[in-house]
Amino acid sequence: MSSLLPKAKAVESMADPEEALSALVVYEDAITRNRAMDICDRLVRKFWSDMEFVFSWWRSDFLRDAQFATEAARVAAGSDLIFFSAHAGRELPSYIETWIETWLPERGKRNGVLVAMIGTADDQIKGLTPIHVYLREVAQRANMDYLPQVVDAPLNQLNASIETITRRAEKVTSLLDGILHRPVIPTRWGINE
Repeated sequence: MSSLLPKAKAVESMADPEEALSALVVYEDAITRNRAMDICDRLVRKFWSDMEFVFSWWRSDFLRDAQFATEAARVAAGSDLIFFSAHAGRELPSYIETWIETWLPERGKRNGVLVAMIGTADDQIKGLTPIHVYLREVAQRANMDYLPQVVDAPLNQLNASIETITRRAEKVTSLLDGILHRPVIPTRWGINE
C-alpha cells in the first residue's frame, strides 16, 4: 500500500500549486467514486478555460492506514475543495471522523468549499442524514462553504450540477422565510403574571 504514496505525490505536483485549484475527494466505493468523478468532470469542463485543477483521490478505507491518513490530512489541510462521496448512514466511521479532526485545525482561516455527496438511489436512508449534519458542522469550523447533495430521487434523474447545488443552497423557501421572520412572542403575558 505505501508504494502508492510516491505516485500520488507525482500526480499532485503536475500543476503549479500557486495557480491551480486543489481538490481532495474521499469516496467509499466504486459507485460513490463514479458519482464524484462525474461531478468533478462537470466542474473541470465548466471552468477549464479559467483555471487548472489538481485532484487528490482517497478511498475512505485507505484512511485506516496511518501513513495514508497523514498524507491525506496534509492534502486536505491545503485543499480549496473537499468532496465526500459516500453511502447514506447514521454516521461516518470513527476512523474518518478522527482523520477529519486531524486536518481541521491545520486549515487555519483559509476559505474553501466542502461538498457532501451522501447517499445513492439504492441506499435505504433518504434525505438529510446525521452525516450531513456532522459535515456541515465541520465546514463551519473549517471556515468552508457547505454544499450538500441530498439524494431523494434516482441518481440519473437528479440534476447534480454545481449551479443547481448552489441554487438549492441559497434558496429561501416560504417555510424557511416564515421561520426566519417569525414575530417574537412576548414573555409573561399570561393571566398569572
